Amino acid sequence: MTLKSINIEIVHDIACPWCYVGHAQLKRTLEQAQEASISVSVSWSPFMLNPAMPEQGMPRRDYLVAKFGEAGLERYKRVEDSARAEGLPMRLDRIAVQPNTLDAHMLVAAAGDQALQMVERLYEALFCEGRDLTQREQLLDIAEAAGMERLYAAGALEDSLLRKRVRHEAEDWTSRGVHGVPAFCFSSDSAKEVWLNGAVGSAALFQTVLDGNVSF
Repeated sequence: MTLKSINIEIVHDIACPWCYVGHAQLKRTLEQAQEASISVSVSWSPFMLNPAMPEQGMPRRDYLVAKFGEAGLERYKRVEDSARAEGLPMRLDRIAVQPNTLDAHMLVAAAGDQALQMVERLYEALFCEGRDLTQREQLLDIAEAAGMERLYAAGALEDSLLRKRVRHEAEDWTSRGVHGVPAFCFSSDSAKEVWLNGAVGSAALFQTVLDGNVSF
């Protein structure tokens, strides 16, 4: 009896705190799948919650008030509570600049097989350390910490074709009706495509992996 592999495509934005929570839940799901001898491949697709964000970003508080109003500031306490439940030391108060995330997504795209490490390091840099992801040197430091050679990372950020492709992919998700992230797409050769939206928890993610992993 052979178990077919499961593919998980994650539509995400580096500036989305719920995506960081969902990332932690996905990591736990991958560990569970490995223990169950289930093969899972993962890919990350870029999404930009704020595609019109200036390249230099904008003050975080100004962004939150403009987008959600003063009352919306309180909702982020719930995000931090969910993050702590996943063991994430999220510190949203450290974020001074709400970034344009195109460059960050370019690093993920350039990371290849090391994309998981790159995604994780970018989330940690923003949501735990409050680093400014609009600053080129900061991004290069983060890329190095994720295992990418600095010169390679610098070249990726200067790659106009990569920039165009990543921007197009992000815009394509919007045109296809995706308005919130994270979104997880599960697929296999033997089961229909299944979508889960939001940081739904590792239990729901793993159950979907089990449901889609049909033996033959």
